[in-house]
Amino acid sequence: MLRTLNPVSRAVSRVAVVCATAVALQWAPVSSALAQSAIPPVKPDLPFAPDVLDMNPDGNQSVTPPISYDPLSGYQGQSLAPTFGSTNQTYSPSFPFDSTAETAMDKATLYLVAKLSEDTPNLTKGLVWRVFDATPKEDGSYEQLAVIKDSDAEVRLDPGAYLVHTSFGKVTATTRHELTQGVTTGTIVLNAGGIRLDAALSGDQPLEREDVTFDIYDMTYDATGNRNLIAGNVKPGQLIPIGAGTYHVVSRYGNLNAIVRADLHVQAGKLTEATLHHRAGEVTLKLVSGKNKISLANTSWTVLTPGGDTVASGNGAFLDLTLAAGTYEVMAQNGATTYRDTFEVKTGFRDVEIEIDTEKAQR
Repeated sequence: MLRTLNPVSRAVSRVAVVCATAVALQWAPVSSALAQSAIPPVKPDLPFAPDVLDMNPDGNQSVTPPISYDPLSGYQGQSLAPTFGSTNQTYSPSFPFDSTAETAMDKATLYLVAKLSEDTPNLTKGLVWRVFDATPKEDGSYEQLAVIKDSDAEVRLDPGAYLVHTSFGKVTATTRHELTQGVTTGTIVLNAGGIRLDAALSGDQPLEREDVTFDIYDMTYDATGNRNLIAGNVKPGQLIPIGAGTYHVVSRYGNLNAIVRADLHVQAGKLTEATLHHRAGEVTLKLVSGKNKISLANTSWTVLTPGGDTVASGNGAFLDLTLAAGTYEVMAQNGATTYRDTFEVKTGFRDVEIEIDTEKAQR
């Protein structure tokens, strides 16, 4: 029978994490209270450190995996496998067991905390712990026994072997624990850091941040030649916990060809911040009459590169585009007539109107 211990109130001190604009920044130092012991005591006397990451990881970590989930290999298609370590020590509990319960003394208590690296404070929010029986079932899956969404994990189990899957945002680790009667504690070192991204135009000109997204990929390729996506549709300024390593980052400004790529290295226990610079602009195309310059409705648009590749298309009196800086060819069809012209996009263009004159454009 499984029974999760009642949580005990604890004081959580909070401090602000001050980050400079350097590419890699150190996390808040370990408090003197934490430095005294690498193995935390059982609740309620654990001196929790300040929050290392003041954020709420994405919803993936709150979804209970199906019964066929394999804690040894992670989610299907997941290639992120950060190294991790754990330290376990068995000792007498600091609280008395209920002597009236015949089975109380037959149980084992597992208590775990997690940190990004050996020299960082314990994480105090955003963790999800999943406990599995270490013996696989006939179909090869593992029985999930408990899910704990807390800064630490405390669970009472029968003596035996168990697997604990720890997740913090995009970072995961799986550890095995052999439990006997009494209390076993451990510290899970995730070997992880954080990444926070931003974007600007060349020359540090501002851009519309709501039009910018980032995708973070693993550096390795799968059998089809594609990189494994670690985090997609990341917004500027969003803090992503991620395993230590090097990642390929793709920044998109708009939804067309304004794309910038960079390889970034993340160190365990540190925050990596980077700003990717785009050479792009925003333009509005309109087909106008040569006499009165009135925009013509019901116009069909096709925008091409100098090499003839289609970049964008649309219909209407206006066509709003965010494009990489460069020269483009446009075809504007109105009725039975198609007008052809060229236009240029420069870095920093903001809502620049480009008129295709029916009297001057080629037909």
